[in-house]
Amino acid sequence: MEFMDAVRERFSCKKYGGKQVSPEKLTQILEAGRLAPTAKNLQEQHIYVLQSEDALAKIDAVTPCRYGAPIVLIVAFDKYNVFTYPGG
Repeated sequence: MEFMDAVRERFSCKKYGGKQVSPEKLTQILEAGRLAPTAKNLQEQHIYVLQSEDALAKIDAVTPCRYGAPIVLIVAFDKYNVFTYPGG
């Protein structure tokens, strides 16, 4: 797919069905995140997978933006273990 085609065809999903993400697809997504480049290869990101009813209820308590998604990925990083440009 060409870049401009991807830009033209993109959309924001505001409602999800109850269909679960297959373990195989989730593994592919997490592997893509693991292989994504990072500054100086510090690998400072952490990806948390939330699927349990309890975890999703906690997300719903702090944001209205889950839109019924059956899984939430939270990408976080340790702000003390990231590359910063000198003076920046």
